[in-house]
Amino acid sequence: MLSGGIDSATALYLTKQHTSEIYSINMTYSGAYDAEAEASKRIAAAAGVKEHFNVLLPFFKDIERRYRPEPSAEITTAYVPARNIVFYGIAVAYAETLQADTVVFGSNADDTKELPDATPNFIRLMNELIINGTRAGSEGFKIEAVNPLIDRTKRDVLKLALELKVPLELTWSCHEDGKTHCGKCRGCVGRANAFRDVGVQDPLLSAERAA
Repeated sequence: MLSGGIDSATALYLTKQHTSEIYSINMTYSGAYDAEAEASKRIAAAAGVKEHFNVLLPFFKDIERRYRPEPSAEITTAYVPARNIVFYGIAVAYAETLQADTVVFGSNADDTKELPDATPNFIRLMNELIINGTRAGSEGFKIEAVNPLIDRTKRDVLKLALELKVPLELTWSCHEDGKTHCGKCRGCVGRANAFRDVGVQDPLLSAERAA
């Protein structure tokens, strides 16, 4: 599941250490439509995946417009209603058509504190649904959803990305739909903080400023 951000790109390159039989999928749904989709496509090409599949989910934009929750001290404002339930379902459907046995999702330990659909318990329950709600599962073919980054902070994920030589200049983290990163949203702030903490200059933002 390749959003085009640092986390999912790192999860992809980590998976490359174990297998070359990789298919990537991107869900284009709201916010930075073109930028995220293009970043995902470029990263997939750089990683040499077998196929990159883009799924358009325009209805999520309408859902977000309707969603006006009260402020929460526990849930980030970046939360999108039931997003990962839908995303995992689509990714599992794709995996079932490919007869693939693993769905890889990249989010970090910081996300587990602010997003209910990024926790270990969510993944555990999703795996139960995969077994009980798919033909593959009913016939004994196990498709498992895994998140190899779930115990790593954003800073730790970035350090791993540097070790794996992830093409960070191709990634996109902004939640807004612009030609360059806004520098203010949750994605931009988390990215900036991680690069600052690691003590490395962000190659993408350097290129954006030069342009």
